[in-house]
Amino acid sequence: MKTKHFILSAITLIITTFSFAQNTDDVLNLLIKRGLIKQSEADSLKAGRAIKQKNVNEDQELFPLNGNTPFRVGGYIQTRFQSFQQTTMPSEFDIRRARLIVDGNTSTWEYRLNADFASSPKLIDAYVGFKPYDFLKITVGQFYIPFSLENVTADRELSTIDRSQVVTALASRDKDVIGNQNGRDIGIQLSGNLLKINERYLVNYYLGLFNGSGINTVDNNQSKDISGRLVFHPFKIIDIGGSYYNGFDQWSSGTPAKLINQNRIRYGGEILLKYKAFSLQSEYIQGQDGNIVEINKTNTSLNRAGWYAQAGYFVFPKKLQIIAKYDTYDPNTLNNENLVKGSTTDATTYYVLGFNYFFNAWTKLQINYSYRVEQGTQIKNDVLSAQFQIIF
Repeated sequence: MKTKHFILSAITLIITTFSFAQNTDDVLNLLIKRGLIKQSEADSLKAGRAIKQKNVNEDQELFPLNGNTPFRVGGYIQTRFQSFQQTTMPSEFDIRRARLIVDGNTSTWEYRLNADFASSPKLIDAYVGFKPYDFLKITVGQFYIPFSLENVTADRELSTIDRSQVVTALASRDKDVIGNQNGRDIGIQLSGNLLKINERYLVNYYLGLFNGSGINTVDNNQSKDISGRLVFHPFKIIDIGGSYYNGFDQWSSGTPAKLINQNRIRYGGEILLKYKAFSLQSEYIQGQDGNIVEINKTNTSLNRAGWYAQAGYFVFPKKLQIIAKYDTYDPNTLNNENLVKGSTTDATTYYVLGFNYFFNAWTKLQINYSYRVEQGTQIKNDVLSAQFQIIF
């Protein structure tokens, strides 16, 4: 009995090794002829192999979502409370974000779907990535524009409740001329890591070609926008980078008004330092919207610029972090006398102080007080904010 069990086990191994059904049938027929196995046993082995082959074929037709492949269905919820200095604005609770995320990857492929249900359902991310080498990754779909450190930082990972003024104004967010696109667009991107020394890469690069019209929409002109970001890691504790964006958007200009392609150009520099419990982050960004040419004797160009510096310190490791931020932005720098006329005292500066308390790795409470100063007429617009976040 033991001998026969061994023979059957060996036969099963041989059959599994063969790639073609004809070879398997030949082996079984030979074993039956020599009386080593019965016809019923051979039929059972054939049936088992057929089922295994069917499962293999089905797996090859689908993205491999199995125990050996990272696959996640998750997301996060951010509930916010705001108390405004202006008496005309009532204090309020709101659901800031309610994200549902599905993503997965293999050694060379990845995908991501990210939708927000906080107000009306909106698709945020939808892309596929192919990474044949460390120095080359190709991403196609809707994803972050490679511009600005704070822009490409996920909402759930921000140290302050709100992004900086200049990032919201010049990186396809709340105050940008194309509206709030969550810092994303539709296009294709090449990225990768270069110059590996002591198990650490010294350079990351990102270069993308985009519609320039924002998320969930088709292009509105014949031009394509380009954006790139380069980050250097000279030391383990410090990152230094720069970003560039050049493209067009279509909006009305001139008298009578007509739709034309208007420039959207941005430059930015960034630095990030992390040493033990201390962190320091800063960026400077400037941008031009419109064309520096006369259209019916009306110039439509605006230069805008701003910067921020943010420091953080963990009083208790991975538990309580103190945050301080200086955030200034000028929506019309008026660097050129030919630029459109506007107020010379419209810059605003925010002084933000707060803390982050981490209940655990997936639950966080943030409290910020933003003291706001206007360059011209002062406005009572300070804000006290609290935000509770849970990741699932």
